[in-house]
Amino acid sequence: MAWPVRYNMIGLLFCSSVINYIDRVNISVAAPVIMAATGWDKDLFGWVFSIFLIGYASGQLPGGVLADRWSGRKVLALAFLGFSVFTFLTPFAERAFALLLAYRFLVGVFESMTFPAMASINARWIPRSEFGLAHNISISGITVGQMVAYPLTTWIILHSSWHMVFYVNAILGIVWIFIWLWYATDSPETHASVTAEEQSYIAAHVSPKPKVPLPLGLLFTNWSLLVIALGFMCFAYIGWLFLFWFPTYLVEARGFTLMAMGTLGVFVHGGGFIGLVGGGALADYLLRKGWSAEFARLRLGGIGVACAVPCLLTAALTPSAGVCVVFLVLFYTCFTTALSGFSTVAMEFNPNLAGAIFGFINTLGTFAGFLGPLSAGYMLAGDGNWLLPFFVSAGVGVVCSIILLTVPIRPIVWEPESMPAEGVAD
Repeated sequence: MAWPVRYNMIGLLFCSSVINYIDRVNISVAAPVIMAATGWDKDLFGWVFSIFLIGYASGQLPGGVLADRWSGRKVLALAFLGFSVFTFLTPFAERAFALLLAYRFLVGVFESMTFPAMASINARWIPRSEFGLAHNISISGITVGQMVAYPLTTWIILHSSWHMVFYVNAILGIVWIFIWLWYATDSPETHASVTAEEQSYIAAHVSPKPKVPLPLGLLFTNWSLLVIALGFMCFAYIGWLFLFWFPTYLVEARGFTLMAMGTLGVFVHGGGFIGLVGGGALADYLLRKGWSAEFARLRLGGIGVACAVPCLLTAALTPSAGVCVVFLVLFYTCFTTALSGFSTVAMEFNPNLAGAIFGFINTLGTFAGFLGPLSAGYMLAGDGNWLLPFFVSAGVGVVCSIILLTVPIRPIVWEPESMPAEGVAD
């Protein structure tokens, strides 16, 4: 059998998520240098982090709907064009704080469409038995991108300037757009390189696109989806706080140099890669062995978060900087197993609404995530006590774990002739 085209699609989506996260993490890695150059304090810079998340929340659901109903390929290309342009413009707001907020907001708006579009694309290309591993490889660039962003950003800053970081990242995004539009299609049926054998295999294991678009109101009446979205809100609060403030924590609270921080970030986010991809592979294996979707997509993540909380507290309380980093690696490895479930559970609710469902979950998560970096900025603005953000995150993590360990999945089904209003299976 020829090398499957769907594997190339996964590879391109993986590269997109790498670039995506390099683009969003660069400012957090550069934050200590930017704050020193501009005189902006932590409470003010917390708004720089959080304004991105306001924009990031705004386009999730619309992006998913457009991808499901119009073209995931085009939505992804449009998203990359937008956030690459505003990433390039970011250094021009060095002395205009309001302009910087506007640029970061717009970066968030365009980046918000990327992952719902990826979920929609994979729902058309990837059979269910492969979906967990394939989709999580697609989005695993969120950890690899951070692994690359830490040393790359610090190297560029040390050898050039923090401004150059944003120019380089923008160019990467533009290059990816040309490759994506040249190769990708929305479905296997329209790709010239897909063999008849592969197309037949995919068609036999992927739900056909409905002739009538499913109504979005179904998302808001499925109680299990709403509770799972609440769980992701808890997860996102911790994740975004960690994403944006972790570099500053290593430099200020643990005394690492900028270069050492960049190196350590590779190890921490390497653990995240293992948790994300490993969680997806294990979930697929369990599904093939007959385990329930609840256990494969949710319970595994709940166990992971339950293990992550004590690691986070140990990292905060240990007096040793080295031990702290070890437990942060363990924390992030366990923590990201939950993301492997959150990112694929949309498939279990309804594959034809995968983009919209993922966008819906991510929208609510991003609203909660907005509070993470912002609240941490205010917690740190006074005496700079780093323990408080850690303790608050641990408490939120307990809530997240309980939800993942207890909530069932109630698939969304809709029969236009007999169920025009309710559309939710109990």
